[in-house]
Amino acid sequence: MAIALRPSPTSTRTARPLRAVRGALSRMDLFAGLPDADVALLENRLPIVRWPAGADVPEPLTRPEHVFIVREGSVAVFERASNGHEVMTSVLDEGSIWSTLGTVGPASVAALDDAAVSALSGRAVEGLIARYPRLGRNLAAQLSERVCALHETVALVSEMRVEDRLRARLHQLAERFGVAGPDGVLLRLELTHAQWASLVGASREAVTTAFSKLRNQGAVEVDGRAITLPWDVVREHQEMLDQRAADAA
Repeated sequence: MAIALRPSPTSTRTARPLRAVRGALSRMDLFAGLPDADVALLENRLPIVRWPAGADVPEPLTRPEHVFIVREGSVAVFERASNGHEVMTSVLDEGSIWSTLGTVGPASVAALDDAAVSALSGRAVEGLIARYPRLGRNLAAQLSERVCALHETVALVSEMRVEDRLRARLHQLAERFGVAGPDGVLLRLELTHAQWASLVGASREAVTTAFSKLRNQGAVEVDGRAITLPWDVVREHQEMLDQRAADAA
C-alpha cells in the first residue's frame, strides 16, 4: 500500500477553538456523489456533539441503531482481548465512521483530542439510502475498509516481539496520519506511551523498552510525543510491502 502524505506545513499551526472549526460533509467520502445542494441542507440540519479529549463518551454517542461520523479531531476504537485488556484497534479521523446498527452494542471509544461527532439514526440512514442509493454504497465501502483494517491490525498485533508490533503500527498509522517533513514522515498523533501500549497490546513498560530499541536501531526519531520515521526507513518498508505483493501475485 503506497503511503499518501499530506505536505508539510510551512508555518507552525495555531490551534483554533473547536467551535470555530467544522468538518464539512461535502469533503467526506460517505457523501461523495450526492447532490451538493442536498448535502449542504443535511450539513445545516445535522447536530454536532462536542467531545473534549479525555472526557466520558457523551450520551448521544452511545445510542443503539446509529451511525456516528467524526467531524473533527480523532477518536480511538477499542476491543477487549481475551485477557481482559482493551486493545486500540482503530484511530478514526475526520470523515471516518463507526456504527451501532443491528445487534452491535455501544462501541468502546475515546476522544484522543478535542473531537466533534454527528450521529445519524438508523431510520435517517434508511431514508437517505432510499433517496440516494449511492450513500448505501459509500457506507458499505467505508465499513468494508474498516474490516480490512481490522484484519491488518490482527496480523500486526500477532507479532511475537513488542518492537515488531510497534514498528508495524507506526508504519500503518503513518499511511493515514503521516506528514512529510525534511527528515522523514512525522506522525502527529502525539499519543502517550499508555495509548501506544493499547495500540500494540502490550504493557506500557514493554512499549517504552520497544521505543528505545527502535531508536537505537535508527527506525524512529522521538522528540517528546512527536515521532518521525526517517525516509530511508519509510522507503525500506515500502519496498518490503511491494515485494510481498509481488510474491503474492
